[in-house]
Amino acid sequence: MVPIRLQTAKTRLSTRPAPLRETLMVAMALDVIAAVRACPHISDIRIIGDDRAHELLIDTADRFDAVTFLKDPGDGLNGALTAGSRGISGPVAALLADLPCLTADLLTRVLTAWPDQRAIVSDTEGIGTTMLMASSGQLLRPHFGPRSRAAHISDGAVDIADRFPGEFAGLRRDVDSEVGLWDAQRIGLGPHTTSLLASSSR
Repeated sequence: MVPIRLQTAKTRLSTRPAPLRETLMVAMALDVIAAVRACPHISDIRIIGDDRAHELLIDTADRFDAVTFLKDPGDGLNGALTAGSRGISGPVAALLADLPCLTADLLTRVLTAWPDQRAIVSDTEGIGTTMLMASSGQLLRPHFGPRSRAAHISDGAVDIADRFPGEFAGLRRDVDSEVGLWDAQRIGLGPHTTSLLASSSR
């Protein structure tokens, strides 16, 4: 599941005008969806979006196989993910949409390392969460928000560690600020985000 909320897109990227922030969020989301689609371990993709995301990304379901677009119920990120996970009997994972360095190989490696229980991948700073997973028969129980890593761990989730330095760097690097965007460029951006930033810098 990939939640996308565009009506309040990336306000901390304050040096960029609102239309560009929105376009950047769309580009990052498309890179995430493309990486998920290319991962052989994933069979079903659910995009959970607000009205603006629905307006701009509804055709994504036609461009990518196995993609379903669900309407954000409007009661926050955790409520959207809880609603989106209903009816799923097998393993389920929630990924943030602002992970422009994500690749199918990264997803394959983290899913291979996934223990048979609720688990998370924490962000670069070790405070937030970029991915939440639940095994078959388990509830997702999302706790995204301030200090979500601690909240998820307190609720029994295991934090998946790198097996070598920087193994999951591209999965940990969410983009909420100019510093985050700079670091994502250092790691390596997906094609949609790369193309957008190249065109906007001309």
